[in-house]
Amino acid sequence: MPALPELLPLLADTWTSSYVLGMLRTIGPGAASAEPALRTCQVLDSPGNHWLVAAAAASISADRAAALRFFGDAVLAAEEPEYGPISDLADFGLDAAPYANRVRLALKNRTHWVRLTAATTLWSITGQAEPSMQALEEFVLRIAAGGEAFGFFRLALQALIRMGTISPAIRVALLTVRQSDRRLSTAGGYPMILQDQELRGLVEQALACADTPLVRDMLKRVVNPGSAG
Repeated sequence: MPALPELLPLLADTWTSSYVLGMLRTIGPGAASAEPALRTCQVLDSPGNHWLVAAAAASISADRAAALRFFGDAVLAAEEPEYGPISDLADFGLDAAPYANRVRLALKNRTHWVRLTAATTLWSITGQAEPSMQALEEFVLRIAAGGEAFGFFRLALQALIRMGTISPAIRVALLTVRQSDRRLSTAGGYPMILQDQELRGLVEQALACADTPLVRDMLKRVVNPGSAG
């Protein structure tokens, strides 16, 4: 990674290191060569920052089994109403299956960001559309009804695009959003235009997922229930 030589010296600074740790976690194993530098990382003395260093080390480690244990153990150890770093399990796919029940609990019992994260993570682990689809549906329907939680909407759309399928209810909601002339943003000025364009582009990508045999069959059953079988 060409950016690593420029990033690593910033780990020695208390104020910039936390930002670098976040970048390293995003890069993942591609930043494995940065592991020695993490041992000298300087952060403000707090439990949260210490965990961030450990999480960054696990994220970039070439030992993926050890990394999975690190995040999985943190998820299992979290006390309700917290559920730990469930989003980090998504990168491990089926290997994270031992922690799927914990993710299901978060999906069932939490709202907003945690519910959305649990929905996308559970699909990544199981490969099954439900119950993740039903949860993602909520974030789409709110926008179609005039809501303004556009950050959640963006993440839900990105998850649906990765899944490659949408429910009939989501399709109807997205068609409503497409036909709306309001800006899909709470920002002002030019950023509003850019965010609106981004979200409308994602809407089109998600709607394209409806043109699959699975979704066509689902729509047929909704329109004509007697056609099942």
